[in-house]
Amino acid sequence: MGARTFNSVAVAIVAFAAAAAAANASPASSSSFGVGVSAYAFDDAAYSYCDANYPDDQAYRAVPDAKLELVQLVVRHGDRTPVHLIPNDNTTWTCDGVAENIYLNGAGQPETNTTGAFRQLIEIPSWNGKYGYANQVWRGTCDVGQLTDKGKSQHRMLGSKLRGIYVDKLGFLSAQPNNTDEIYVRTTHVWRTKNSAESLLGALWPKRDITPQSAIPFHTYPKEIETMYGNTDACGKIRTLVSKITDSEQFQAFLKEQGPLMARLSGIFGVSGSSWKSSWDGYIDILQARHCHNIALPCSDRSSISGKATPKCATAEDSAQVLRNSHYEWVFMYRDHPLSHSYLRLVIGSLLGTLKDQMQEHIAGKTGNLKFALYSGHDSTVAPLLAVLQASNRNMLWPPYASNILFELWKKNDGSRVVRVIYNGQVLKLQPEFEWCDLNACALDTFYKHLDEYIPDNIASECA
Repeated sequence: MGARTFNSVAVAIVAFAAAAAAANASPASSSSFGVGVSAYAFDDAAYSYCDANYPDDQAYRAVPDAKLELVQLVVRHGDRTPVHLIPNDNTTWTCDGVAENIYLNGAGQPETNTTGAFRQLIEIPSWNGKYGYANQVWRGTCDVGQLTDKGKSQHRMLGSKLRGIYVDKLGFLSAQPNNTDEIYVRTTHVWRTKNSAESLLGALWPKRDITPQSAIPFHTYPKEIETMYGNTDACGKIRTLVSKITDSEQFQAFLKEQGPLMARLSGIFGVSGSSWKSSWDGYIDILQARHCHNIALPCSDRSSISGKATPKCATAEDSAQVLRNSHYEWVFMYRDHPLSHSYLRLVIGSLLGTLKDQMQEHIAGKTGNLKFALYSGHDSTVAPLLAVLQASNRNMLWPPYASNILFELWKKNDGSRVVRVIYNGQVLKLQPEFEWCDLNACALDTFYKHLDEYIPDNIASECA
């Protein structure tokens, strides 16, 4: 295992994906419903889970004969450590470049440092279970699911590209905001989404005043009422719909077809439980997080207790097939199943309503100086938004780290308004059979009408 290099793994993955693509080229379907994983047209030749593309400040062009009024940006956090643990993990994850200095001020007191500065550090002891559970997590200085240095850099790059467009090219945003009313930021309660937003904004406005009075407010809902992903605790009906989709004859056939791979990898990882038999979510997490950091894929020594047998290891071919299985699972659930529409209303409909309301209030002059709104979330924030928009197969691939959706509101010279949607640097392309609007300049009424199909009138009653 130690002699395996990332280059050979990467080459094998590319070769396997190319061979699979060639084998599946005909017939190929643009919809996963009614089609097995082997016949679905992934359109993934240029895809990378590890890095999203960014808007190109050089190639960017304004909507003709129009003035930009509002930018809403929804992002996935940057590169992170895995969120699924495997026993006796001997890998090392280092997050020394992601640290925050913390201070507090008393309630009702001026915003000054009243406690002195503190620094939060993640410590993973080396006593290998002597006094605790170190063998249940990796080595190094990273928490589970923590933003890495690479993830921070990804969002700094995204922020710099946005500065090139909205500050330098268009002059839409201030070079340095004098009033934080120009900005709205919302993150989930998960720390990596906050750190990603900090990194992005630090590059969008690199010389911003760092005094407490100029601090940009970060709005975060308690996780019990979070709406930036499918909140199964708040809306139990989401679980019901997931069960109906995954219990469907086609999805069960998919799991059966890919069952031998799932069983072999769960054995190598040393994991068990219903979630490891019904979804590829944990598998893509374990394999792709390592792939993105040139870390060798997991091996199991359970077959070599005698010291004579060769350990069983996950392979590059396994990783490539897991990636495709994960793409297929999400597009089947979010976009193509007959229950996907109902599922999306509960999973992301509330966030859609928030985005629409913010646009409407801005047009009505109720948002003050607001020009830029950032929503820092997860892959499970980005993917359902893409499904709502009926994104093409290429754009429905699992959202890479630092994926970014820009919703631009423009007012044309004739007084009409249009919305442009840019995903990972390109105007979003839709499924050919569902091209409900040209998202380079979609009439606002048409855009609203489409969103309304997915926005609940009363989320609590629909979840009941």
